[in-house]
Amino acid sequence: MANAALQLLTLTLLGLCLRCAQPQRLPPNPCGSIFSYERQGDRWIGHLTPGSDGLHDVNIRMMFASRGTQVSTTIPRAYQVTLNSSSLCTVQSGTVSSMAPYPDKQTAFDRMRAGYSAQTFVRFDGYQFELPKLILVQVNGHTLCTGNKYGPPSSTATRDLHMAVSGGVAPVQRPTTVIQPPVVHRDRPQAQVQPTASTFSTGNPFLSRLTTVKPVTTAKPVVIVETRRDPPPDVTECGVEGFIGLQIGGENVPRGRFPWLAALYHDTNNDASKIELVYKCVTTLISGRTVITAAHCIYGMTPDQLRVYVGRHDSTLHPERDATLMAVESVRTHPDFVGNLLPDSDVGLLVLTEHVVYSSYVRPICLWTSSTPLGIDESEQTAVAGWGIDSTLKPTRFPTTVNVRPVSREECLREMVTAKDFLTPRTLCAGNSQGHGPCLGDSGGGLMVLRNNRWLVRGIVSLAQRAGNSCDLSRFVIYCDVARHLSWIEQNVVR
Repeated sequence: MANAALQLLTLTLLGLCLRCAQPQRLPPNPCGSIFSYERQGDRWIGHLTPGSDGLHDVNIRMMFASRGTQVSTTIPRAYQVTLNSSSLCTVQSGTVSSMAPYPDKQTAFDRMRAGYSAQTFVRFDGYQFELPKLILVQVNGHTLCTGNKYGPPSSTATRDLHMAVSGGVAPVQRPTTVIQPPVVHRDRPQAQVQPTASTFSTGNPFLSRLTTVKPVTTAKPVVIVETRRDPPPDVTECGVEGFIGLQIGGENVPRGRFPWLAALYHDTNNDASKIELVYKCVTTLISGRTVITAAHCIYGMTPDQLRVYVGRHDSTLHPERDATLMAVESVRTHPDFVGNLLPDSDVGLLVLTEHVVYSSYVRPICLWTSSTPLGIDESEQTAVAGWGIDSTLKPTRFPTTVNVRPVSREECLREMVTAKDFLTPRTLCAGNSQGHGPCLGDSGGGLMVLRNNRWLVRGIVSLAQRAGNSCDLSRFVIYCDVARHLSWIEQNVVR
């Protein structure tokens, strides 16, 4: 009888100890976009890539939560069970090591000097059931992600690391990305070329694309983040206007008035350690990861060639505070646009590699919907904004905005007989009686309609009447009608 009881107890204890010997279970990971659990030999590590590229001085904080506390099961010597040469089955809480540069200090610092993110890691030692869960990541005081703590019994561990570098070390080489030459467009100027009539010609003697150039050179970033830490509560709502200034045609836009306004740049430098930004067009944020622009601004381009500056205001600053230079994941142009001049399908989307951080200066405009009436009432405010050239043919430092008046296709044809081949049921015309409006550099900008105190994007700036090296804004500007392409947009937008 005693032997049977001993055998039963032995089997029970063996089961307990086998549970102790099981591989670690991975916890929920609320920070999966920037943090991963990785096996390194016989250990587990937590690898952080915070995505704040271009920063040379960072303070990183991570906080972990663990279930339970250290528990030991003491067995009388007569009934001890030996498992893996141990006579004690123990469930340990384990330890989280100090944070360290990943994969080592030299490599991590070299990557930071090259403009990449400051990568770090921690080791997990002694955890026999479940690894700790990451519940907080902060970079320079800015919270990147959070998670819920465990209920009692549980414990937390906080780890901090300061990393700072200066120049002078050769950048880390990354795999070469083969960039195919873009499709050549007569309206697409080369870098650092001053605008001329031939540069922007569409092939039609009367109409021109509204593109221009403005180069900026700096160290190669992917994302440069400088955001407000206490955004207002409505930043996730679309179409909410920010600060307002007086408008008498072509007035500067106060910072944050149109927080969906973004600038499209072409990165012309193939050197992995540098970036040369050439201003291309205007884009409009329509979701956390998607901007809308003119197809002719991005047609034939690869994602590696493009950058989107959300929260952009002062075009002379790089980096710019409270603005973010975003990398592009995919380029999507309307299937009917094949590099032709017809503006009725001149619409494209850029999907960003990361979700933008909403703030006072960054939030989306509302999309026109299938249930929104197509007609635009004369009492409704309609505006367009961008960084296009001014009356002296120089690019503007700050975005300007102007109120415009949409007109019927018939009225547009009466005023612009030469545009008959460009006007279709999928285009809009709008103008300004004072001769103000979008010009070179404003391509891709949104025709915005204020309805029920929300701004909606209705059109995309495409073509204007030429006047030498500038635009004849006594005539109408032609827009691609977003309302005619809602199905395609909804299928391709990434939230």
